[in-house]
Amino acid sequence: MGQALDNRPIGVIGNDEFGSAIAERIAACHFRTMYAALAGSPSVSYGEMLERANEENVAAECPIVLAAIEDTETFRQLLIGDGEPRVTAGPQRGTVLVDLGARTPREFQALVEVLEQRDVTLVDAALIGGPEATAHGHAKILLGGDHAAVAIAESVLSLLGNVERTGPLGSAHAAAALMGYVEAAHAVAREEALALGSACGLSPETLQRVLSSESSPRELNVVQLARRAALARRIARDRRGSAEIINLAAEKNARNRENR
Repeated sequence: MGQALDNRPIGVIGNDEFGSAIAERIAACHFRTMYAALAGSPSVSYGEMLERANEENVAAECPIVLAAIEDTETFRQLLIGDGEPRVTAGPQRGTVLVDLGARTPREFQALVEVLEQRDVTLVDAALIGGPEATAHGHAKILLGGDHAAVAIAESVLSLLGNVERTGPLGSAHAAAALMGYVEAAHAVAREEALALGSACGLSPETLQRVLSSESSPRELNVVQLARRAALARRIARDRRGSAEIINLAAEKNARNRENR
């Protein structure tokens, strides 16, 4: 890492609890860190290895900058303002900018068009796990982008936890979004299942046990799943309960059969 950074500081810009957790973690690993805390960032404990800075200082002095800014418009304004590059005007050529926010492929393309003019390389990363996991180096980090830039970014991101490369630019944010998609669907389905189970007289303890991942059979086939899902749907109708996930699945299966 020392050669990649040439003994220069690591820059972090953030406007939430992730930015502060990232900055404090890197500094705790004895690397000089400059943190630009934007509006919304919690207070941090500055010290010998963690320096207070603004985004212009970070851009001018740091060969790698980690930006933990979720909102795309805020991130875009930070980079290009009202059309005139700001962060991109300061960094030396070859700077690696790690985007830890949430962007679509189209948003990435718009940013790349600006950054490439300044020879600033953008990579995308997604932290899986909360700020506390990040602060203790236990997070899972998805990382996408150009191979050479990803190698540099990984040398720093590995301080936060386990890094998994996902592919080209935008792939890390896309993979994290899909993980969120599945988790959201699972959360809704679980909530509905708990309500239906209660309506059928199952105790909370029993429901907790039978719905746990440890209790799920490993060899349940597609036909069994379909039959049991259909039964749950009938129970929901009988008990006048919500079963939106099962209803959506049934409708999709019906469409697939019609299209065969």
